[in-house]
Amino acid sequence: MKRILLATLLVVLACKAEQDTTATVAQANESFRVSSGAPTAATATSVVTSTAAPAKAPQPQTRMIIRNANMSLVVRDATGVLQEVTKMVDSKGGYVADTKQWKEREQVRATATIRIPSTELMPVLAAIRVMAIRVESESVNAQDVSQEYSDLNAQLRNLQATETELRELLKTVRERTQKASEIMEIYDEITKVRGQIEQIQGRIQYFSQATALSTINLELIPDVLAQPVVEPGWQPVGTIKAASRNLLNSLKWIADALIWVVLYILPLGLIFAALALLVRAVWRWLRKLRRTPV
Repeated sequence: MKRILLATLLVVLACKAEQDTTATVAQANESFRVSSGAPTAATATSVVTSTAAPAKAPQPQTRMIIRNANMSLVVRDATGVLQEVTKMVDSKGGYVADTKQWKEREQVRATATIRIPSTELMPVLAAIRVMAIRVESESVNAQDVSQEYSDLNAQLRNLQATETELRELLKTVRERTQKASEIMEIYDEITKVRGQIEQIQGRIQYFSQATALSTINLELIPDVLAQPVVEPGWQPVGTIKAASRNLLNSLKWIADALIWVVLYILPLGLIFAALALLVRAVWRWLRKLRRTPV
């Protein structure tokens, strides 16, 4: 059944192409008759050739390039630099997609993922360099996807033409045969083609967005030399209070221990000592009784 459907589709396309060719020749012959009477075969061919539209020069293809950059900078204040970068990116029409800040050895480090228009990539990189003490590393990657983008557009046009022909074929089958099996087979083919079209459209949209916006992966490392001698937030009064509190807790523990010794351990010790002395005295008395003669 699929072979029959494909053959029908080819016949429809061939008929359409033949009708277009016949119409073009008839129009050429009519133009020639109006201008100079009945044409010969050679003159008719000449007229058809002369009336054909001149071939257009191929237009230069727009380059589709995906550019991404990675930067690692040493800065004095990672938080402040990150705020400045965010403001600058917003003014350039971009945005900060992701940020992360954390403390390492009592200093703040930060990373950010920036999306910026491709035309502003190099100026933004230059502006970020000015904010740094030094640049640890920097790289810019470029990927040319022009050929793949062009191929995808060609595939999209072909699939859209195929979908149009299949819909016309479906309409014809519905009007003539009205067979459910044939209608469902054509409908399944249309569904497959539509899925391929949407997949290619999504890929084209991805390339369009990726080439329009560049990505900058930024790392901000605090300068070790900029670390203050006294860490911000140091409170000596709080340290004194904490030390005093620990001292009082220790004294309380010692006092509690002395109370237990005096009121509990010492009386128990005296009781055991008294019992030991009593047992010893009884033992001596018994020994004396054994030694005394009757």
